[in-house]
Amino acid sequence: MNDRQEKSPFSDSLATEENGLGFENLNHRLQRYAGAKSRALDMVDYIKTEQLSNNETRKLTTKVGKCASYLVFKHYYTENKVILHGMKTCRQQLLCPFCALRRAAKHVKAYWDKVETVKQIDLNLQLYFVTLTVKDGDSLQERYNHLVKAERRYKQQRINALKGQKFVEYAKALGGVGSVEFKRGKNSGLWHPHIHMIWLCHEAPDAYKLSQEWEGLTGDSFIVDVRPMHGEIDGFLETFKYALKFSDLPLADNWEAFQKLKGKRLINSFGVLRGVEVPEDLTDDDLDEDLPYMLMLYNYRKGSGYNFVEQWED
Repeated sequence: MNDRQEKSPFSDSLATEENGLGFENLNHRLQRYAGAKSRALDMVDYIKTEQLSNNETRKLTTKVGKCASYLVFKHYYTENKVILHGMKTCRQQLLCPFCALRRAAKHVKAYWDKVETVKQIDLNLQLYFVTLTVKDGDSLQERYNHLVKAERRYKQQRINALKGQKFVEYAKALGGVGSVEFKRGKNSGLWHPHIHMIWLCHEAPDAYKLSQEWEGLTGDSFIVDVRPMHGEIDGFLETFKYALKFSDLPLADNWEAFQKLKGKRLINSFGVLRGVEVPEDLTDDDLDEDLPYMLMLYNYRKGSGYNFVEQWED
């Protein structure tokens, strides 16, 4: 089987588009969900064809294959709002773009709400989008370990600096959140790991000093990036699209990444953003329970996407 994939059409769908809940946006949402479902089924076919079948992979492919086979929407017709009310999900976001898309939306909302609260208390806080990289390599597992260990040491240096020890640029962040992302390097073809982070600071991080400190920790990597977040929501979208990016990989790489990174903590927060609770439920929040609504059922058919089945009043 050819495991080369075109870039997934849904991976650049910004998570805040989930807030476009008007009835006029429903077709667009269904198209994105159908693209996600189609890629998940491609992944299932790859696993079944290329991998040795065992109980674990059979259970996995069954779960992913059945994910989001039907969707139930609530149409609050007096408010022109349509929310995703019900579906069966696999919660395998490293393999399933539908779950990744919905999970990203939940993360964006939860952390965005927390940042808004913190900024109301401290009006001088500014947001910065910070990226830390390490050198490309053959082994995904080794590169992941190298990246995460270096960032943990840097975070400990931040804690020490806040206690009065040697200052580091990381200590400028009163808090933040970051995610680990992997892709293939454009030139090397090797695994290219990096961390996208959002820092809340009173003073801008110095990219030159940050680069020096990061190279001292990694021993092989000095490439970092620091950008002020003028369009603040964009940085959140990029940070929490980490799982969607796995679906831009060729199927073989996606499967390898899943096997090596499943169960790993790919999102981490600290400081004033530590402890943000992200809902486990991947459906939309209901509106006022007193509002009238219709329920609408759609099911997925290969080749035609999501098709309307019926609607009814609850």
